[in-house]
Amino acid sequence: MLSKPDVDYLKHVSIFAALSDEVISHIGSHARRLEISGGQVLFAEDELAKEMVVVLSGRLEVFKRGRNGVEARIAILGPGDVIGEMSLVDIQPRSAAVRALEASSLVSFSHADIAGVYREHPQSYTLLVLNIAREISIRLRRMDAMLANITTEIGEVTSASADRGMR
Repeated sequence: MLSKPDVDYLKHVSIFAALSDEVISHIGSHARRLEISGGQVLFAEDELAKEMVVVLSGRLEVFKRGRNGVEARIAILGPGDVIGEMSLVDIQPRSAAVRALEASSLVSFSHADIAGVYREHPQSYTLLVLNIAREISIRLRRMDAMLANITTEIGEVTSASADRGMR
């Protein structure tokens, strides 16, 4: 069970927006607090996803290995950010790995904890899933913009190289 300050903190996390104090307290009563040290891997890519985590303090990095085996940093997360919410929607293995950049405090919610909201507060569960979908949509839009910028830059470099080769 979380402390009252931790439960109060959850009220300001975007995926819990507009949920009642009762529902947030219910979710908090099943959650557990985690303390991890810098360098510690929280989730490994492709592992079975069983939980979602909210960052209370500290910084985490999300990374993925490319085809060549090199790690590519996807994001740096901090207080208020959520990790693992995709697994509540698509029930797939972890899409990326997560490692602490520094000592961090987290709140962990198992899929069973969230399923309890579905059973006991179905309307709130619907709102929670919509909030998660909104967060995923925001991330997708950011990634679309990043991909467009990278593609444009690659095109400019390729075009400049081709121009030099034609001289």
